[in-house]
Amino acid sequence: MRPDDVGLGGFDSHTLPPAGLALRVAVLVLCVAATAFAQKPDSVGLKASSTDTVPQASTRVRKPFVAPPISPRRAFVYSALIPGMGQAALDRKYTGAVFFLIETMSWALLRRSADDERIAKAFVGDSVPQSYTIDPGTGLALRDGHGNPVVATWAQTRYTQDLVRARALHVEDWVAVILFNHLFSGADAYVAANLWDLPQHLGVRAAPLRGGGAAMTFTLTFR
Repeated sequence: MRPDDVGLGGFDSHTLPPAGLALRVAVLVLCVAATAFAQKPDSVGLKASSTDTVPQASTRVRKPFVAPPISPRRAFVYSALIPGMGQAALDRKYTGAVFFLIETMSWALLRRSADDERIAKAFVGDSVPQSYTIDPGTGLALRDGHGNPVVATWAQTRYTQDLVRARALHVEDWVAVILFNHLFSGADAYVAANLWDLPQHLGVRAAPLRGGGAAMTFTLTFR
């Protein structure tokens, strides 16, 4: 007999949901609550990350770019006109002194080669007295009507056309050395001005080896 038939005001057990469905709903509610709890901000983790002292790659301090005293184009012009001038403006005194020394020595040797060529051209084809006619009575050289000694034999000088051509080549070689020194000095100053900031990012360190000796290590950092 059903309880409502006797007027007890009970309930019908068939109106309740099945036991399996209720269990599934309960599990789903628990999963949603656990997910929401897991997504809450962790105040402890945020605090630890704010006080983290581990350096990050994005916070690395970069050295500022240092502009050269003169522009690369001006450095090239300076050294192309006067070798070593651009290097001196870039505070590379020793390198500039080497270029200037090469320039002065080349000009000195060019002048000497030019003098040798001039002398060779002046005396080419000439001959020199090898012996004179001797007066048997006095043992002295006979003289002509102008008072000059009479030459018995002549010898050709060493100033030939081949020697003239050789000395002309010497002059051309020293001219080429001077021009090359001007161009190379200008190119060196141009590159030095472009790489003015390189020494700030280039590191050199010496380290001993286990088997003896030492090794050099280089580190290069790009901006």
